[in-house]
Amino acid sequence: MNFCKKWLQKTPNALLCVLGAVLFLLVFYTLAFRTPLNQIWLAPNMDNDEVFYNRQVVSVISKGGPQGYFGYEESHADLGNYGTWGPFLIWLYALPGFIFGSSVNTMLWCNIFFTVAGMAVFARAARLSVWQQIVFLLGTVCLWRPLSAAFGGSSEPLHYGLLLLLIGATMSLKRHFSAGWFAAALAACALETICRPYALLFFVFPVVAVWPVVRRRRLCFGVAAVSFGTALFSMAKLAAPYFSDGGIDFTAVQMALQGDPMGGIWYELQDAGALLQRIWTWDILPTLQGDPQYVGTACVMFAVMFLVSIGLLIYDICRGRQIRWKVCLLVCVGIVALALLFLYDLNARHLVELCVLMLAVWMIEDAGKGVVWLPVIALALLPLNMTRSSLSTWFPEMGYQITAVEEALTERVESRDSDDPWDHTLAYSYADDVFHGYLYAVPAGMGIQFDHNTYLADPDKAILSRYAMVGHGGEAEARLLQDGWQEVISTQDLVVYERPDAAA
Repeated sequence: MNFCKKWLQKTPNALLCVLGAVLFLLVFYTLAFRTPLNQIWLAPNMDNDEVFYNRQVVSVISKGGPQGYFGYEESHADLGNYGTWGPFLIWLYALPGFIFGSSVNTMLWCNIFFTVAGMAVFARAARLSVWQQIVFLLGTVCLWRPLSAAFGGSSEPLHYGLLLLLIGATMSLKRHFSAGWFAAALAACALETICRPYALLFFVFPVVAVWPVVRRRRLCFGVAAVSFGTALFSMAKLAAPYFSDGGIDFTAVQMALQGDPMGGIWYELQDAGALLQRIWTWDILPTLQGDPQYVGTACVMFAVMFLVSIGLLIYDICRGRQIRWKVCLLVCVGIVALALLFLYDLNARHLVELCVLMLAVWMIEDAGKGVVWLPVIALALLPLNMTRSSLSTWFPEMGYQITAVEEALTERVESRDSDDPWDHTLAYSYADDVFHGYLYAVPAGMGIQFDHNTYLADPDKAILSRYAMVGHGGEAEARLLQDGWQEVISTQDLVVYERPDAAA
């Protein structure tokens, strides 16, 4: 018994933390997916954002950056050629991407790397005991999505990894100051803030950890200001604007600046009420009735985790225990959730990220009480999340078309040998019955314009891209033919056209 107790209290060294994270992730993958890991092929994946991530990362690895414009409805960033997320997120993926190389699965291998690194660094920096690590890993299984995301092409594993680095480094600073972990905490906060500006609130963790020393506290505030300013600059100048119906809603702010603050408040209340009503009806209620929905499951997860966090805070208050980290946690999570509700959207990926933050903070002081809260979240969340599924694999009907389109576009681009970014850009006809997975055929370095098919079909809309990918027989194709575009290649599912020089 004493041996088991000592073993559970022992903190594994760095190598064991890495090996443990790798082994755990492989076990999870075996339980969660039927597809052999080496047979995954992300092209048939249903998330169109993943194509944008991949093509930009591959551009950096192969060409040093995009040679064409990434954007929506023939738009582009004021500075540079990157899409909605700007260059910072893409370069964070490109750094490990140089190791894994350019392929359809580059994001997949980078995400596995970030997941393993995040869990290992968190365990080592926070000096988690074996017991704490077991509880933490079981908690991540209950959340499920942070682990399953490691085997996809989204950018979420990077954000999870940065959060784990932040909390782990902060807990190291709580024990004793280390310049290395202090720099790591600030870097994690800064990078996350640049990618998602609301992460500015997360600076509260290193600030509280080093609060007694004034110069360190000031350094935290300085880095926070610089990173937030960089985020705003990136959003305004280095990132392409999203569709006109997306992004942050500043209507209430504009109304307040125009002298109608009460009107702005009423507008926000109505807008938030309509959003909650829609999500409750179409997402949360079906989830609670046994038909899990993507957004509804994330909302339920967030609600359960937030209520457990409040319960842990109340428990600590009653016992006279330290509560500063839970207060920091609830303030951050609460403000971010309200900002999403009133200014943006209750997007699943942001809610899951907040759940990861809550779980990480719990581990610092409440792993012992995991015997209480772990069964609670397991009973509440595992029935919603736990699935065994298959991932997409290569199949000839799509693979051969992607290869043919890539070869044809590469030949045309190289023969033109132009420095104009628009000559390295392809317009994709969204909602034109051409699956966006075919955009993996766009050669490395080439930009993508994600245009609605109605935009491309409108003769009054200028098409600046040199190439266009459309469906057979649609209005978008009819407009291109009317304007004299020339066919580059036609396959079973799509046609690629080239804009004539006369129309440039």
